[in-house]
Amino acid sequence: MRRPVLLLALIALVLGALATGGPRADARATPAPLAGLEAPIPAQLVPGETATVSADGDPLRIRAAPGLQGVELTQAPDGTVLTVLEGTANADGYAWQKVRFEGIDGWAAAVYLVPSGPPAPEPVEPTPVEAVEPAPTDPDPVCDTRGTPPGLFGDLPTQGGSALVVWGGGTTAGIVHQAALRGVTLRSVWVLNDAGRWTSYIVGAPRFVNQRWFDHFPGGRIPSPTALFAIAEPRGTGPATGSIALPVTTANAPRHSGGPAPEVEAAAVIVVDAASGKVLHEHNARTRLPPASLTKIATALLAIEGSDLDAWVSADGDYGMLDPDSSLMGLAAGDCFTVRDLLYGLMLWSGNDAALTIARHVAGSDAAFVSSMNAFVDRLGLADTHFVNPHGLHDAAQFSTAYDLAMLTRYAMTLPTFEAIVGEHSWTTSGSEVILMRTLNHFLSSYDDADGVKTGFTEEAGKTLVASATRDGRRVIAVLLNAPDRSSAAATLIEWAFTDHTWPR
Repeated sequence: MRRPVLLLALIALVLGALATGGPRADARATPAPLAGLEAPIPAQLVPGETATVSADGDPLRIRAAPGLQGVELTQAPDGTVLTVLEGTANADGYAWQKVRFEGIDGWAAAVYLVPSGPPAPEPVEPTPVEAVEPAPTDPDPVCDTRGTPPGLFGDLPTQGGSALVVWGGGTTAGIVHQAALRGVTLRSVWVLNDAGRWTSYIVGAPRFVNQRWFDHFPGGRIPSPTALFAIAEPRGTGPATGSIALPVTTANAPRHSGGPAPEVEAAAVIVVDAASGKVLHEHNARTRLPPASLTKIATALLAIEGSDLDAWVSADGDYGMLDPDSSLMGLAAGDCFTVRDLLYGLMLWSGNDAALTIARHVAGSDAAFVSSMNAFVDRLGLADTHFVNPHGLHDAAQFSTAYDLAMLTRYAMTLPTFEAIVGEHSWTTSGSEVILMRTLNHFLSSYDDADGVKTGFTEEAGKTLVASATRDGRRVIAVLLNAPDRSSAAATLIEWAFTDHTWPR
């Protein structure tokens, strides 16, 4: 009966080995959110007064931002007194209050705070006037890059069997992909839950089989760092890559009930029903062409699945290979943003510098990231796509097809984070600079049902577009390559798809 104790000790040793001197977040998931996402902070929590932690004997986590898992500043033991500060927010189903504990300012779930009145006055010696210093100004955002870096840490069982590993944050699909990059096909991964019991994810099993896993990790995101046990297939018993291609089915596919598709000016076109994968219309859809910034769809996918979105990233400023007239987020050496901010800079502003910064953060180098991109599209079964950079600036060896890009986007739109980013009209960063970004995707504002996705342009590729729209719960994806009037053409094709097709009820 000593095995659970030994496993916990191993986990503690691995997490300790990853420490870099800064505070680390608890690997456990946040408790189930309370009802009422927009519940206000209780009025009795008065800034300048104090509150007592009431958490049924458990310590209260003080976070760097409201609901921000993975960036825990400290823990306040049950019964201790905190100072209430100005600042309230709602996130992850909780009302959050800004507080101060032992000189550290952070955020705590207000439901675990009981008001305890004004702080007791402390006797102070009078300070001579000449010794008074000016009040400090608010500091700039802290770029704390000391957290566990992206990826899997530990020796994977390349010959089959099990091993203890630590995950640097992302999704379960990201764990499987990182293992595949090392030639390992995972059978399952296991994590200790808050009750000290093991919860598993069975690779390739239906969601209902893995429901306890997703209940443990709300939203499907696994915080950094999380200790896991990985169970691998013996070498030679299956493909190391592990296909993730979404099935194409006719079971619930729409039926054509109207006239032919309208003609539009484009080198290649495809219209696809997202749910079934059925092709509704295509023209030169399997012809290899330069994708331009549609490349960034794959870049965003790898970042979303393989990193902590709230991790801080410091830009290295090494962007000399980029055309200064190309799309840029405007990063300079030392600029500090979260992965989330960089993803908005990548997808809304099509920042080529954001693409390189993301690639280096996620994989360590441009080359390693590109290798991961190609492994990823191979696992999706996209045989006519090859990448040589993460941004899409022209290279004769970088190509894709309208069909491959539609299938890539079909997968991408199953990820809630990706879907939210590409459907956003604007975003304001909260890093070392405040940058207001508005999407370059004109289709998003010109078509009523539009909800994404990405534009692109180079002289060689012409204007490119992946467009998505959803009506009555049905999503249609259109891809146009080298299309001079891409937004209008996409709207025409998607409107035809909705009006000239009927979906089973």
